[in-house]
Amino acid sequence: MAAISLFDIPWEQVLCKHFLPYFSLKELFQLRGISPEFRDLIDCHFSLAFTINTSQYHASFSRVAFDVLTRRNGCLKELVLCNARDWLSDDSLICVLQNNPSLQKIILSNCLGISNTSLYTIGAFCRQVCFLSLRSCVWVTGSGLISLISNNLPLEHVDLCGCWDLCDEDVINLVMQCRGIKYLLLNNIYGLTNHAVSVIAQLCPGLVQLSVQGCWRLTDQAIMYLVNFCPELRALQVRECQKVTELSLAKLRARKVRIDKAPPPLGGLPWERMQDRPVNIPL
Repeated sequence: MAAISLFDIPWEQVLCKHFLPYFSLKELFQLRGISPEFRDLIDCHFSLAFTINTSQYHASFSRVAFDVLTRRNGCLKELVLCNARDWLSDDSLICVLQNNPSLQKIILSNCLGISNTSLYTIGAFCRQVCFLSLRSCVWVTGSGLISLISNNLPLEHVDLCGCWDLCDEDVINLVMQCRGIKYLLLNNIYGLTNHAVSVIAQLCPGLVQLSVQGCWRLTDQAIMYLVNFCPELRALQVRECQKVTELSLAKLRARKVRIDKAPPPLGGLPWERMQDRPVNIPL
C-alpha cells in the first residue's frame, strides 16, 4: 500500500477548514516556505479566508506578504489592517477592495500611506460595509468622505476619531446618507459643534454610542439633543468637553447611559436641582 502524506488529505474540506486555522499568520508563512507543496496548500488556505488581520504585526509585516495573503482571495468579510502605516499603499489596498465586494468590516486605523482614493474604492465596490474605522487617518477629507458614502452604504459603526480635517458639514453629510448608524466615534474633530450633534440626534434615532471626546466646542445644548431624540443611547464619551456639564449629563445618567465623566461628589449641587434646572435648546 502506498504511503499517505499530509497532502493527500482533502485540502479545502479538511486541512484549510479544520487544521490550518489553528496556526498564526506568522506560522503559516513559515510553513509556506518549507516546500512547493506547502506553498500551494497555504496559498489555497489564504484564498478561502473570510478574515484577514495583520494588526498585531505592525511594521514587521510587508507589502509583499500582504500581496501573497490577498491576491487569490475574493470572499473576504473582514479586513483589519490597524497600524499598517509603513507598508500599506493605495495600490495594494485597492486591488483587495475591488476583488472582495462582500466585505462587511474594514479597519484602517492609523494607516497613513493611503488616501481618499481608497475611500472612493470602498464606496464603489464594497456595498455591504457596515463597520468602518478610519481612526487617526488624518488624510481623510470631506470630499473623500462624500465619495465613500455617496453609494448609500449600510454603515452602522463609524470611527473617525482623530480625523481632524473634518468639520460639521462633513459629519452632517455622513449621517444624512447613513441614517442607520448606531455607533459613531468622533473624538478630536475640533471643528465639531452643537449643530452637527443636533443633526446626528435627529437623523440617527437608533444611536447606541456617541463618542466626542476632545470636541471642546460642544456644550450642554448638544447633550440635550441626545436626551430628546436618541432613546436607544447607551454610552456617551465626553471627556475633555469642558462646556458639557452635569446639567445635561444627569438626564442621561437617569436613563442608565454609561458616561465617561464621573458624577459630582455628594457634597456638590443636589442631584434633583441639577436635573430640574433648564438647558435652553432650540427645537
